[in-house]
Amino acid sequence: MDKNGSAIPIWDRFPSHERLAVNFTLTCNLACAHCIVESSPQRTERLTPDEVKSALTTAKSSGKKHVTFSGGEVFLFHKDMTEVIAFARSHGYVVDVETNGFWARNDTMARDRLAPFVEAGISGLSVSADAYHVHYFPVERAINAVRAGRSYGLLTEINFCPSTEQETDAQIIAALEEANEPFIHNELLIRGRGKDLIQLGDGRPVTELPDCDSLTTTVHATGDVYACCELDISTDAMKRTPVFLGPIQSAPAEMAKQQRREALVQEFYNPDSPIYFRKMIDSHPLFTELGTDRYQSICDLCMKALGDPKRIDSLLEMLNERSATP
Repeated sequence: MDKNGSAIPIWDRFPSHERLAVNFTLTCNLACAHCIVESSPQRTERLTPDEVKSALTTAKSSGKKHVTFSGGEVFLFHKDMTEVIAFARSHGYVVDVETNGFWARNDTMARDRLAPFVEAGISGLSVSADAYHVHYFPVERAINAVRAGRSYGLLTEINFCPSTEQETDAQIIAALEEANEPFIHNELLIRGRGKDLIQLGDGRPVTELPDCDSLTTTVHATGDVYACCELDISTDAMKRTPVFLGPIQSAPAEMAKQQRREALVQEFYNPDSPIYFRKMIDSHPLFTELGTDRYQSICDLCMKALGDPKRIDSLLEMLNERSATP
């Protein structure tokens, strides 16, 4: 917890350029109304263990040290998940998993279902507790899950996302506080099904947009790789920007291009970089017009800024000039 008693995201123990997220599957036993990837029991997209291993190997060569496996629901696939978790650990990764916690009906069941993941080598467990999940089962399962995790020595976190059901939200928060379980208060994202839950306004100017604090390279369940963790079910816009890095399995020449695109996106969000988006908007003629628009999120700004080939060429030129400077 931080000095105010709030929970700290467990993946924040690694800087963003060292993190990898693997969206292993879109299959889920739930169909939560806010799900950004629109997972459900009807979705069948899933990575194979060999695809995950390939992605882990490539990412390791790019300096990644931490991987989070998510879905969908990874606890539906114990055999495949324990195989790739063990592979990740053997290659030096610190491994966390995200889950809805459906399996934690009581303390005994929680420990039993978690045990294979612990044996395979996970270090952290992230669980959701909000009105969207409580629609399917009580908040006590999230509490059981994180307590089981801590009994195995894992780092744990509970994620809460507000809803329009204020009474339910209050009951969930009260249950977590009574159980003395800190939680992370997340925003409802304008992605996937979440778009139907938010009354979109005019957006905010660039000066009011917070910096991106969760930029993480993500392997999508479809087999594509992105330099971003906030993936919508429709990634067409992202595929027209450097945020799209390409398929998991690529030729060596293409892998080098992927690494350059990933570095560009990370530098664009890095306040210490010469191509930090706020610096570019303040001073570069190709970017200053972005400062007059309004945006629903930092992701919307990124899609507009990096969707222009001329802007991309300019950013790459600046990075190349910096790397060429002795």
